Amino acid sequence: MEGRTIADRYRIDSRIGEGGLATVYRAMDLSLERPVAVKILKPEWSLDPEALVRFRREARAAAKLNHPNIVQVFDTGVDGDVHYLVMEYLPEPDLKQVIAEYAPLPARKVLEVAAQVCQALAYIHGHGLVHGDVKPQNVLFTDQGIAKLSDFGIAAAAGSEADVTSGMVLGTAHYIAPEQAQGKPVGPQSDLYSLGCIIYEAFTGQTPFSGETAAQVAAKHVRQQPPSPRISNPSVSTSEEYLINKAMAKDLGRRYRSADEMGTDLAKLASGQELDRTGVLSVEEQATVAMPPAQAPESVEALPSPAPARRGREAQADATVIWSTVVVIVLALAALVLFGWLLTKAFYPGAPAAEVQVPSVRGLTEAEARQKIVDAKLEVGRIETDRDPDRPVGQVIEQYPPEGESVPLGTTVRFTINLGKELVTAPDVVGMSYRQATVELEKIGLSVGQIEEKYSDEIPEDEVMRQSHAPGTQIEKGWPVDLVVSKGPEPDEPEEPLVPVEPIPPAEGESEGEEPVPSDPHVSIDLDESSVSADGMERDFIVKITVLGQQEDQEIRVMRRDATGGPIIELDGKMQPGQSEERRVHGRGTTTIEVYHNGKLIKQHTFAVAAPESNEGE
Repeated sequence: MEGRTIADRYRIDSRIGEGGLATVYRAMDLSLERPVAVKILKPEWSLDPEALVRFRREARAAAKLNHPNIVQVFDTGVDGDVHYLVMEYLPEPDLKQVIAEYAPLPARKVLEVAAQVCQALAYIHGHGLVHGDVKPQNVLFTDQGIAKLSDFGIAAAAGSEADVTSGMVLGTAHYIAPEQAQGKPVGPQSDLYSLGCIIYEAFTGQTPFSGETAAQVAAKHVRQQPPSPRISNPSVSTSEEYLINKAMAKDLGRRYRSADEMGTDLAKLASGQELDRTGVLSVEEQATVAMPPAQAPESVEALPSPAPARRGREAQADATVIWSTVVVIVLALAALVLFGWLLTKAFYPGAPAAEVQVPSVRGLTEAEARQKIVDAKLEVGRIETDRDPDRPVGQVIEQYPPEGESVPLGTTVRFTINLGKELVTAPDVVGMSYRQATVELEKIGLSVGQIEEKYSDEIPEDEVMRQSHAPGTQIEKGWPVDLVVSKGPEPDEPEEPLVPVEPIPPAEGESEGEEPVPSDPHVSIDLDESSVSADGMERDFIVKITVLGQQEDQEIRVMRRDATGGPIIELDGKMQPGQSEERRVHGRGTTTIEVYHNGKLIKQHTFAVAAPESNEGE
């Protein structure tokens, strides 16, 4: 893949990363002259429908997001059989590499990075999405040290079922939330759990759980409590440990409710403040608290036996003391009950009777979704639209809060309606030059399909004569439009008939079939025959073009003529100095290959096929 140019724009330079489905390369955007990262779906997955859906989902999800703590996506598309995604290039090591080399990391740096990731999560959760694979490998850095979240390959709508392929839950075992590992609906709190695992690892240099297999690790996330991070790193404060425990709480009711809430605590710790520990208890804090014993009265010296009258007064005083003690005990018990009630209200705000579960409205029409939300005694919030060609038009494809989440009565529920495939209006490109027509079609999201060239006495050369879709027709965005392009007036002398001929011996200094054409100092051309069929009629050629000199945007066109017709365009585009392009050309019968540079013919070579021997007279 290195050295190849994708979409005539992105030159692949070197591989910088690899995952299960795709490989990431450092590339050069030749149009804007800047380095970019290009993620390319692996060839073995290019025909897999599920892999293509995940790759397109990442492109759609990332394209909708614009945030300083999220890796920016510039472009996406398909070039032949190559599915690609173009992103900003961040050369600094990712957080996983930083942890591996420097852990345990300084507390302030860990908290600052985690706070920036929280800001990114708050943004995507606000768009009704869940990342689903928050891990240190997906936390990248700019050269100014700003953290950016990347890789939305398994991002999904909040509340959707965990994505399962071949029985495996998608996600990374060391950072997966318990509900995600069990295949339950994922929500924003699932991403916060994963972020808690990252903070744990950054403080200790170890993941919260380990095991011989991914399944063993995932099972520990569901069933076990992680060891205290202070065992591995005693410098971790009790407040920092409290934050990790709250983020990694298995009970959603005890976990941080939102990225904003967690980000607030991270900002407090980063500024040196302590936390108000409400909403969740660590394992130690959940233990019964031992109350200090009441103070015993000071000892008194023995006194002489009192007189009877005095003894009566003392008995009355003793009774008063007893009743006073009883009152104190009752008041203390009442205070404990009140304290327990306040503690319960703090940990579990809102009475259960005042909460309802959010119904699922995905797959419903807008009217049906509205009615279902109102029937659940909730409010209809903002209704957005999006385009997903893989789902029915007019149905709800996303909702927030997610299905099944307990919320107070009257909570606002917003959802997204699918508009389906995006349609564009076909422009009128007849009368334009081929290049102008290409620009006009690509401007509105269409592509150029098959090109047919025909002679015309009325229409100038290189001008579009016909188009496959009439102007004003509604076409799906990305659809190819076929063009018929004029070759200009037919030459007076007929072209050489494309029939088997006797090969002409080459003149001294010339190769077989090559017509003398002035050489061009700006282009190097290698033309080799790679294979020939048994009957000699089918041939493959390798044409390699290398652009020299200093001129930018040099126009290169490679044409083929053979027994099937022609001319047929094999390569047409602009190339930069030092850039190389290689094309495999298949010809039938006598084949002529022509190379044009900036509109001028600079190479013409004919591969002749010998006439078959006659059997007459035998």
